[in-house]
Amino acid sequence: MAGHLLAAGTPLAVYDPVPEAVRPLATRGAVECASPAEVAGRAEVVLTVVVDDVQVREALASAFTGAREGTVLAICASVRPDTCRELEAEGRRRGLRVVDAALVRGERGAEEGRLVLYCGGEEDAIAELAAVCKPFAEAVVRVGETGAGQVAKTANNVLLWACIRADVEAMRLARALGVEPAALRDALALGSGANRPLAEWGKHRLRWPQKDLEVALAVAHEAGVETPLLEQLLPLMRELSVDDLRELL
Repeated sequence: MAGHLLAAGTPLAVYDPVPEAVRPLATRGAVECASPAEVAGRAEVVLTVVVDDVQVREALASAFTGAREGTVLAICASVRPDTCRELEAEGRRRGLRVVDAALVRGERGAEEGRLVLYCGGEEDAIAELAAVCKPFAEAVVRVGETGAGQVAKTANNVLLWACIRADVEAMRLARALGVEPAALRDALALGSGANRPLAEWGKHRLRWPQKDLEVALAVAHEAGVETPLLEQLLPLMRELSVDDLRELL
């Protein structure tokens, strides 16, 4: 993401707890900062790309102390919707605009400049975010109020991992019955069973299925929604590896 922004000539300030992670960006013109607060003090739009709720809270706690009034702070990690709503309320008290902007299409999408952002929050803030993200995002979609982007991302994650597991079982069955996976994929691409993970077979890295599904199960439990498929999916994804997927190329 940062590389695409620099290539487009966008002024960029960066921070990472591991300084070596941002050194290549600094050699290309990015300003290396000592904290999220320093980044926020230099920026009109701040992107927070971390792993989980704890890291989001830590990063924004720092950014809040440096950001100027009206700054847009986008939560790009996959986190709980209520985390986004709590941080938006805290930001609003400080005159800041916090939105959730969950990233879809993962590392490959970032590398190719084809990410999709599912957003929740103030329309004007998301419009400003969309303008900044053009170098690396194919689409920026406002789904609703703060937290809605995370809800959409969770739904997307459930469907992604469910498709991958179903694809594995379908191809294993087909191979056992004498049909090679590649031939099956070509045929299924023309039928009602077609799905994006199947069309992109061999490119999946299986980075976050456990984290994604644990978040989905937690919010489903809190909402009182029964998800029997989801409950079975988590252990089924735990046992899958990238090698299992490659074996079906």
